[in-house]
Amino acid sequence: MRQSQQAEVFVGREAELDVFRALLSGVVGGRGRSVLVEGEPGIGKSALVTMGLAGARDRGCRVLWAVGDELGCRFPLRALLDCLAADEQAAVVAKDVAPGPVTAGDAVLAALERLLVLVDQLCALSPVVFVLDDLHWADEASLLVWGRLSRAVDQLPLLLVGTSRPVPRRTQVASLRRTLVEYGADVMTLKPLPAQRIADLVAGMVGTAGPRLLAMAQQAGGNPLYVRELVDALVREHQVEQESDDIVELISHTARAPESLNLAIADRLGFLSDPTVQELRLAALLGAEFAVADLATVSGRAATELVDGVNEAMAAGVLTERGDRLAFRHPLIREALYAAIPAGLRSALHQEAARALVNTGAPAGRVAAQLLAAPDALTGWIPDWLVRSGAALTQQAPQVAAQLLESAVDQLPSDDPLRFRLEALLAIAAFALGHREQTERLARHVIAYSHEPDLVAEMSWTLARTLQRSRLFAEARRVVDTALEDAATPPTWRARLLAVSARGRRYGRRDSAEAVDEALAEAERSGDPVAIGHALHEVSQVRLRQRDTAAGLRAIRRGLTVIGDDPRTADLRQLLLINQTAFLAEFDQWPQAQASMREAIDLGERIGTPRLCTVYTTAADCLFASGHWDDAIAALEAAAEHLPARDAWPELWERVGGCRPLIAGHRDDTVAVEQHLTQADSILLVRARALAAERAGLPEQALAVLKETLDPERAEKYQTWRQRWSPQLVRLAMALGEPDTARTAARLIEIEADGEREPMPNKAAVAQWCQGLLAGDAHTVLAVADHFDKSGRPLEFGNALEDAAMLMAGDDRAAALRTVTKAVDVYLTLGAAWDVIRADARARPLGVRRGQRGPRRRPSAGWDSLTATELKVARLVAGGQSNPDIAAELFLSRRTVQTHVSHILAKLGAHSRAEIARLAGERSAAE
Repeated sequence: MRQSQQAEVFVGREAELDVFRALLSGVVGGRGRSVLVEGEPGIGKSALVTMGLAGARDRGCRVLWAVGDELGCRFPLRALLDCLAADEQAAVVAKDVAPGPVTAGDAVLAALERLLVLVDQLCALSPVVFVLDDLHWADEASLLVWGRLSRAVDQLPLLLVGTSRPVPRRTQVASLRRTLVEYGADVMTLKPLPAQRIADLVAGMVGTAGPRLLAMAQQAGGNPLYVRELVDALVREHQVEQESDDIVELISHTARAPESLNLAIADRLGFLSDPTVQELRLAALLGAEFAVADLATVSGRAATELVDGVNEAMAAGVLTERGDRLAFRHPLIREALYAAIPAGLRSALHQEAARALVNTGAPAGRVAAQLLAAPDALTGWIPDWLVRSGAALTQQAPQVAAQLLESAVDQLPSDDPLRFRLEALLAIAAFALGHREQTERLARHVIAYSHEPDLVAEMSWTLARTLQRSRLFAEARRVVDTALEDAATPPTWRARLLAVSARGRRYGRRDSAEAVDEALAEAERSGDPVAIGHALHEVSQVRLRQRDTAAGLRAIRRGLTVIGDDPRTADLRQLLLINQTAFLAEFDQWPQAQASMREAIDLGERIGTPRLCTVYTTAADCLFASGHWDDAIAALEAAAEHLPARDAWPELWERVGGCRPLIAGHRDDTVAVEQHLTQADSILLVRARALAAERAGLPEQALAVLKETLDPERAEKYQTWRQRWSPQLVRLAMALGEPDTARTAARLIEIEADGEREPMPNKAAVAQWCQGLLAGDAHTVLAVADHFDKSGRPLEFGNALEDAAMLMAGDDRAAALRTVTKAVDVYLTLGAAWDVIRADARARPLGVRRGQRGPRRRPSAGWDSLTATELKVARLVAGGQSNPDIAAELFLSRRTVQTHVSHILAKLGAHSRAEIARLAGERSAAE
């Protein structure tokens, strides 16, 4: 009879193995894919994946294998980071990936972005096979990474393999499954093995089974693990014998199979010695995988004293090695051990384990994992530990920190001084998570009852910022004023609060020039870089409203110098970089704006922050203005992925929806225009709404939309945006017989341009354009067109050429034809199909007709269908560069490059980066 330890026999999944072999061949050839294997516990998911990927390393693949863990499922990226640490080359970079204690931004989001970059880089070195076993236990951030990676497998040599139980299914797991299916993942659902395959499995373990043994094996319901545990138990209990050379049979008819898989596993554990079982129960507290050092810590024994028990457990098939860690051979074994510990004792053991880990200086995350399993008794030493470690834990795992802090607060007396400190930490965690109501409630409670000036001031600062984020400016101002009136408020916090007060006045449309000067003076007296930086940011915004954009830019640059790379000001640095990008774009300083935008994106991905959404919307606005519309759309897609809850930051929702309908309108995509214009009204949609109305043959409605911006009571709201639509407003007003409206619009933009302390060429050119339209002066408008050509604003260049052509048509049709043809060429480069249609429609009644009317649309497939940026990206892909490398070279985000690569693959009909390289080589040879 064969030994039971030879029982790892694999049968009955030949079709599934064929699929895996094809997937493996595909990734070796450069074609990525995603697959999800589903089935009940013990059905053979992990065994199938192991067998299916056998030989992957021999074929040049890097294999990364992560395992979800029930205890670790609330700790961001735990499963994926553990897996990367086991790969020598990945581990070097992974050290910089893990969420760490930073003082600004979202460490989890930052780690997530860095992990995606790491996978991109690893794929550039070799094909990567990435397995996430027991995906149903993975933390939310790991699931998010898995979903993001699944969208990129079409362009990377990346094979994603996940295994999951079908029920119960967490909401996040169900959402990931929908994403995987949407992006073309293969879903395998493993069914119970048929009777013949069960017979083959038993035969592989002990030899051909006799009728009684086979009948008992069939009671396992086709579950391979259950069969193995059952047969192993029978062998251990000497319940089977060799009847002949060919047949192994049960000794008696009285032998019974365990009623469940859990009981079969319990039977296996029953053969272990009591000390070993006690060790294993402590190990079960640590999760499905654990370090021997941690087991030694929680058991209070030296590692050398654990050797015998570990060896016994490994010999019994309970534990196995996984890199430099130990793991339970199957999660169900760990679950059985864990369930055998009485609930009350489990809680106490988790707390003891946490205390032991604290005493050895273990990271906050490992301690918190133990405390999460015993949240009903967070007293004694735990509140003090949370006060010391809460800030770091909030950065690493804000949701975990919030849960522990909430439990600890609930268990402390209302007058305990520690309670206020914990509430303050919880308010900061809630602010990071975008939970406005909780942040407000906790901050107000600390402000009202705490006697610690620093704590009260910090909560006033936090409360004011969350109120301003929700546009409750008057309430935020009252909070700040109250704190400033308190003589106990420390000087540093007084300076920071003054900066917040200035911001509130600006957002509330109140006079804020004096307030920002006072805030800056107080900040400089305090010497606090945080306060100085915030004050200078407010100075820049006030100077912008005073139409002194150059002074605003100088304030931003000074602010960036003052705060430097201090991690405490990382979020402020990103805000200043965002505004610097926008200001530089207003001066048409595109290379500098591009560099500032790249720095803002890099910083955002490094520290993680909701401001990534603002970074990408600002980038989209600059890319649109400079004529890179496809890049702008890709940036907006990236921005949408970073949107916070609508009620937490409503302004961002308006910004994300502002540019898409404008691009769609110019490209004559009426369906997309209608879809995007259903969003909330905002300044950003003024041009898009007017464009849509004009395209629909309703010029009067288009003019009405634009005339709303002439309302004197709303002048300040529109002043920094007016140059974007003034020429269109003047043109429509003149065409519809409303010269007074045209003159008003021209006068307002002239005031705006003349009011600049250091006039901006862009505004001055728009003012000149409007005057040229009023006077019917084609030469003036042509001069404006020349300015926009040189300043790198192609849409304005084409629009000004079109207007000049219409003005010169009466005197020189030939010149008008040349000019409108030049305008159309500009539009065709942009893909602005509606502008081509409009230009032809305006020229026709004037007797100016181009030889080829209507837009010449770019082909939908082939090399000629690629945009200029896509051609650059394709060339770099063909050169073997990774998406992060391409992003750095082209001053784009990695996410934007990923979007371009997907478009390139679709347009060229390619299935991998290798095919792009091959097609590029063939094209070069043909040329």
